[in-house]
Amino acid sequence: MIRAPHDEAIVPRRGLSTGAWVGLCVLLVALTWTPVLVIHLRNMRVADHGAGTLLVVFSPTTSARDVFRSIEAARGWPLEPVGGLPRTWIVQSDDFGFAGRLRERGAWGVYSPNVLSVRQVLSCTGMVAPPTATNPAERGPLI
Repeated sequence: MIRAPHDEAIVPRRGLSTGAWVGLCVLLVALTWTPVLVIHLRNMRVADHGAGTLLVVFSPTTSARDVFRSIEAARGWPLEPVGGLPRTWIVQSDDFGFAGRLRERGAWGVYSPNVLSVRQVLSCTGMVAPPTATNPAERGPLI
């Protein structure tokens, strides 16, 4: 069909829409970083005999009172909550076996406080060297 110069020609679009590209990129990032985060969490997990300053995660359905009771029953004390993560606390105890006692009292996970360090996450990928602590208080849990 022949068209006049002033007629709008409808040209069919080929390829993916912008929304599809954004969705594909989000999926790619999720598929790429999920294994890295799983490895990071496994590496930062503290053994049952661990003690010191730890990050502990309880179920979001656990009441604040039960969280405090669990920490106290494990012979530790809460230092500060982790912002943005409900029922997640930085806790401390120097008693051998603190991490195991926290798990026995309902903790989902007990990790080194370095689990929140972006540098530590990237060190799992080999992109950067792991952080080194010169101050003994910054070294993390006694394991």
